[in-house]
Amino acid sequence: MAILRGNIDFTGSLSGLSAYKRKDMDVTIVRSKGGASKSRIKNSPAFVRTRENNSEFTGCGKASGIIRWALKDVRHLADYNFTYSLTKLAKLMQKQDTVSVRGERSVLISECRYMLEGFHLNRKHTFDNVLRYPLRGSINRSKGSAEVVLPNIRPDINLFLPWKYPLYRFVVSLQGIPDVHYNYPGLSLGQLGGTPAVYSEWLTAQQSYSEETFQLAIDNWKEDKTLILSVGIEMGMPVSNTVVDTVKYVGCAKILAAG
Repeated sequence: MAILRGNIDFTGSLSGLSAYKRKDMDVTIVRSKGGASKSRIKNSPAFVRTRENNSEFTGCGKASGIIRWALKDVRHLADYNFTYSLTKLAKLMQKQDTVSVRGERSVLISECRYMLEGFHLNRKHTFDNVLRYPLRGSINRSKGSAEVVLPNIRPDINLFLPWKYPLYRFVVSLQGIPDVHYNYPGLSLGQLGGTPAVYSEWLTAQQSYSEETFQLAIDNWKEDKTLILSVGIEMGMPVSNTVVDTVKYVGCAKILAAG
């Protein structure tokens, strides 16, 4: 991997080189094309381990995709491309499958959900650094429900908003996702389950927040899924006396609990 500097800048392919940008970097990354042919990788005995890795990476990609889907109500608050971090977590989960042979291991999220708790969508300003008060969140698997208690919050005492926008609010989300079993079949939205996110009222950046309890429950809940409870802080700009525009890519969020 190389980084493009100077007055020449491009993205795409050029004479055996591929250039692309990443959301969390300001520079252009360049790499060369090449490697073994697809036919050799698919058939040669020398690439058995490569085929196993490729097969399992497919499962990790699908798993990270459905976890990312479970964060659909807060992922606009991320300040970096966290998909790579989710894929690494999915790989760690996959390694916990000690029953299946290498190349055919599943990603059993339900058995490794503890790995997801506390996953932050931010690097610069994390949720725990902005709200310096441990939130109480609980999940009831039998009912497919969750409860989050937001405490009394005082700006500059236990809430430190680093963004220069006039309004803020909280968002809480609950979604259900399945395990990803080998042969890593495709998943439709019908196989996922969730409930609409709930929001606090918009408050001015210097306004205190009184303790409030949020309760969420998924209709037609089936216990074969893992519940993902996430929470975030959004920043807003008033458009009129009654309309507030949420500022995209500004704020913070994390997975509060998984059960």
